[in-house]
Amino acid sequence: MNKFATIIETERSRAPLEKILNLNSFNIDSILTVDPKFFSEDPEDKLVHRIDLVQSVGVQFAGDLHAQWFNMYMMDLLKQRAADLYRMKGVLSFHGQGKNKFVFQGVHEQINFGPAKEPWKDGEERLNKFVFIGKNLNRDELTKGLMECLHSSETEA
Repeated sequence: MNKFATIIETERSRAPLEKILNLNSFNIDSILTVDPKFFSEDPEDKLVHRIDLVQSVGVQFAGDLHAQWFNMYMMDLLKQRAADLYRMKGVLSFHGQGKNKFVFQGVHEQINFGPAKEPWKDGEERLNKFVFIGKNLNRDELTKGLMECLHSSETEA
């Protein structure tokens, strides 16, 4: 967290604009009080980003997901791998949701999903599609974990 930031309570991402716009609060010189080496040219002072470690994995399969199992899987995945998962998004089909198509997106530990703008069309194959961007991603593990979230008639309680 930024210890200098003011916390503004919002509702559905709506914030009072007068509290966030035209504040003229940025001062380039003030960064030096926090990080005196901010403008340093010394390579020893620079953070090295290893973009060669970043990869993307796409997974797709047909069927309806069990909503509770999917939520539990994603919570566990984020708990265990949040530092490795930079971004994720997808299109989902949940059992018992009729023609409602769902989308999800996430950044690190934050994830949300909700209904898509358009429902599943008549005759459209219900493909669940996932894209993960991060490091140390294993396609087989992700596919196995996601496919274990598929609903089957045997799982009805």
